[in-house]
Amino acid sequence: MRVVSWNVDQSANSNGRIDRQLETIGILDPDLLLLQEVRYSGANDWLQHWRDGLEALGLSTIEHSCDWAAELNEATYPPHSDIDHNNGHLTATSGAWALERVEHTIRDYADRHDWTHYPTHFPEKLLVTELETPNQGIEVWNVRAVPGSEYGEEKIKILETVYKRLTTAGRRTRLLAGDFNAPKDELPDGQLLSFGHDKAPTIRDRWVAAERNILQGLGHLGIVDAFRSQHGYGELDVPDTSWRDKRFDHLLVSEELLVVDCWYDHSVEGSDHAPLVADIELSNES
Repeated sequence: MRVVSWNVDQSANSNGRIDRQLETIGILDPDLLLLQEVRYSGANDWLQHWRDGLEALGLSTIEHSCDWAAELNEATYPPHSDIDHNNGHLTATSGAWALERVEHTIRDYADRHDWTHYPTHFPEKLLVTELETPNQGIEVWNVRAVPGSEYGEEKIKILETVYKRLTTAGRRTRLLAGDFNAPKDELPDGQLLSFGHDKAPTIRDRWVAAERNILQGLGHLGIVDAFRSQHGYGELDVPDTSWRDKRFDHLLVSEELLVVDCWYDHSVEGSDHAPLVADIELSNES
């Protein structure tokens, strides 16, 4: 199974730009596609443009969180009246595999969980689906943490939400991918440098823990970093960044999903993020 995760950067959208991104996706030829920052409206119906283009590429089974974003974007009460919920996430696969969204409405999200335990005001940044291949079921998390430089604590609320939900649910076969806007840097020995180190003392420890728990703290659930499992640390011969000089885009997978290769494809254009590509060997047992 080829997995592609890509922040398509909604800030400069147009039908022509989407067409160029669709061309890139066609070249990468994913079996499972996770897109972040999919802008759903504008002068044209961009979400429908994405749907039509992906279906033409054979990725006809599509789930998205743009409906959540649109609902929140119309809210007249704070904090949503002060937040631009103008984009969501999209997960797609071929019609041969089943893909089902776990939470279909914002109310489902609130009803299933203790809302005070999962406090993010950006639920559209967490698109959770169930992928059913012929021999294996995989829980798929398509996530983006909003930038801390713009939204402050909301960034770590998203990371905390993901970590707490995964930990509460316990082990199962999962794939977690997206733009986490972290870390600030990684040292050759594997040490992670968090943006939290630069924050005020009142929030510093919490910020550091939120980033580290997601990026390096899921081992108790059998979840590993797909890129690092292939390339390790130290001086690398492959590009190890996805946005400028940062490795913000990640793929974390359950260890029973055998990662054959994982890389950031810097040969394609269409976004300020490089797409993350991974080839994964699925189980042959039903």
